Amino acid sequence: MEIDAAIAASVGTTNPDDVQELVLDACKATKLDGLMPYTNLEHLTLNGCGLTSLEGLPPLPELKTLELSDNQLADGCLEALQDAALINLSRLSLAGNRFSTLEALEPLSACVNLKDLDMFNCPVTDLDTYRNGVFDMIPTLKYLDGFDVDDNEKPEDEGEGDDDLLSSEVGEDDDDLGEDDEDGPFGDLDGEDDEDGPLGEDGEDDGEEDDGEDGEEDGEEDDGEEDEAEDDPAAAPAKRQKR
Repeated sequence: MEIDAAIAASVGTTNPDDVQELVLDACKATKLDGLMPYTNLEHLTLNGCGLTSLEGLPPLPELKTLELSDNQLADGCLEALQDAALINLSRLSLAGNRFSTLEALEPLSACVNLKDLDMFNCPVTDLDTYRNGVFDMIPTLKYLDGFDVDDNEKPEDEGEGDDDLLSSEVGEDDDDLGEDDEDGPFGDLDGEDDEDGPLGEDGEDDGEEDDGEDGEEDGEEDDGEEDEAEDDPAAAPAKRQKR
């Protein structure tokens, strides 16, 4: 598909002033024609189109991302970027092209907000002075081929903050649950329920009428084996508290 046909298929009847993104990958073009009306573009993708020139690139002051990977662009092509007024361009991909010298990249210094540049698989990357030369040439540049000036890899931006937040929230919930678990079993032994629970009203009557061995016999007859099993663990902590 030719570039004009690809643009028409992408935008349809949308007013050119309202078009902010064009994805024209793999369309057939040796130079850029038909882009002149789309001056409000923010994202333009022309990967694998066979471009040998950037002739026809209009002024794109709103453009933030430009992808020109896997074309046939070579030394001398980038002067067109100076005329395009790319003052907001922050990411540029020129990977897989034919740039071979640092001098060929000098027009990129006109992109005053360029932070991320990809030159992967271009001959210029084989030069010993490549990385230092490009960082010196473009003061705003933060990442070159995915690494900063200190060779630290560019971090992935998706989900880091959310993951940290979720982790902290989970930790707080676990602490709350832990407090409830600690209070639960001790609360049953030491709280008000212990005083009213195992002894109950029958326990008070047995204590008033019988002391000593008679009380124990009455407790066995009235409450059975289940009450005796409950009285023993509750009575022990009650005595320890009085001491």
